[in-house]
Amino acid sequence: MVPDSNPACHRPAKDVSRKGSLRQTAEVNPALSMELSTNVTFLLFAVLFLLVIFLVYTQLVSGQENWTKYGVKQVTMSKQALIDFSKAVKEIITNHGDTVGVTRGGMFLITRDTELLKNIMGKDFNSFADRIEFMTTVSPMEHGLFFINGQDWKRIRQVMSPSFSTGKLKSVVWNIEDTAKKLASVIEECARKGQLVPIKHFTSQYTSEVIARSAFGLKTDCLGKEDDEFTHFTKVMFKVRSKAMNVVMLIMFRFKWLHRLLVKTFKIGILDQVSLEADHYFNKLLMQVVQERQKCELHGKDKPTDFLQYLVSAKVAGETQVEERPATPVVFKRLKLQRTLSERELIGQSMLIIFAGFETTATTLQFCLYLLAKHQDIQEKVYHEIQRVVTSDSPTYEELMELKYLEQVLSETLRLYPPIPLVNRMARETKHYGNIVIPKGAGILIPLDLVMKDPRNFEDPERFDPDRFSDENVHQIDPIQFTPFGYGPRKCIGMRLAYLELKVGLVHVLRRVKFELNARTEPTPDRDVSTSFQGILVVDKPIQLSVVCRHVQMK
Repeated sequence: MVPDSNPACHRPAKDVSRKGSLRQTAEVNPALSMELSTNVTFLLFAVLFLLVIFLVYTQLVSGQENWTKYGVKQVTMSKQALIDFSKAVKEIITNHGDTVGVTRGGMFLITRDTELLKNIMGKDFNSFADRIEFMTTVSPMEHGLFFINGQDWKRIRQVMSPSFSTGKLKSVVWNIEDTAKKLASVIEECARKGQLVPIKHFTSQYTSEVIARSAFGLKTDCLGKEDDEFTHFTKVMFKVRSKAMNVVMLIMFRFKWLHRLLVKTFKIGILDQVSLEADHYFNKLLMQVVQERQKCELHGKDKPTDFLQYLVSAKVAGETQVEERPATPVVFKRLKLQRTLSERELIGQSMLIIFAGFETTATTLQFCLYLLAKHQDIQEKVYHEIQRVVTSDSPTYEELMELKYLEQVLSETLRLYPPIPLVNRMARETKHYGNIVIPKGAGILIPLDLVMKDPRNFEDPERFDPDRFSDENVHQIDPIQFTPFGYGPRKCIGMRLAYLELKVGLVHVLRRVKFELNARTEPTPDRDVSTSFQGILVVDKPIQLSVVCRHVQMK
């Protein structure tokens, strides 16, 4: 896992500081200029005009199949869906019940019924294994585990799973810890200067550096400084769109065939869901590293033990195999086997783990620190547990596992603020559940946040109470009721790594500083954070917290 333990295998993965190359990246990628083309813009708006006409026709003239005949209440989504789809779903569930149906360019079931979800996400997983196709891009990201379906998903999941075993997680603790110490020092410096801490900015730099170093062997150093290239492009990998473009993309979602045509055939970058500039950067960077790693693998050289290397080894091992079954007494036949992982798939998994490991963990850490600042008694309880359990400056893996109350705090944070509050499935076949029928081809929208804030599942659900997850209480929680990482076979593969990364960061930070809310902070003590849904959960105003030094001697 040491980034520079084998220079031959890390030569392409050099320092990823900016060095003025952000501008150069854009200049050498001709695809970027297409977004500014007048002809493309004219074509785009012409197509959108035709789409609107067609949409009106399908809604008012041709009619659509109704959910009523399937035993489900048919409802109409409000205009709120164009602004914040997650809030529109909440509005529907609140006003019409736990399970409803909508028809917006297709049939979609929306449900937070836990018994129904147990079947969809668990018992009958094979009938609902696929997600709704919504990723349209020229980037290898489309092959990321989160987006793919069918046998490709099963195959790649099997390839990736060993990378997140207990043994592998233990091997990355020290690498995470090195970055966590830097995070603590940066925040402590803010405390000494009396500065507010821009929480998401620092937590993003922390998770970006952890992923770069522990998963890909890259040397990054941006904590408390200007974002390096790796962090910058990670932040902009998925486009943050204006309200007008959100409307455009919702229309595109209804006509996936046309969306694919415009993005993949005509290369209209403005409709691509991945930033072309970020895609170009990561493609070039990762290809260099992968090619060098493959050479090390084929020539038997010492190699790193990070996430990327596990994928490279799986790819190399699966490409060819010699079977010692002679066609003649002295001739051996080399058989070509199906690739375990193609090069494009390998890059796609790498890009997905970069974004997922960066964004969701940084978001969770941000909300956790905000909640601790808001609840001083809970922050002190966490601090005293850390002081009691961690016996040296560097926590061991075993000590991290003993921090039970800290884990309860993280679980309660995820319950209140799941980074991905809405997931989906697609019905492969028609299924009957009591009076409800889910027809083949229907999409299922699952509001995880509404499941975890249902008062039938958690009493007083808006209250921050880590004791819900204590040893005495946790057995009362049905697993389907706590689903920040999903449920069933498609549950997030990186869940344990996320908890580990969060724990290490919090141990080092909370031993050195205390977080507070006051009249200068955002939000102030008398207000709560406001959030919205942009594919992931985001805060409407960046959280800024006050910090004070603890001045406690490390053990």
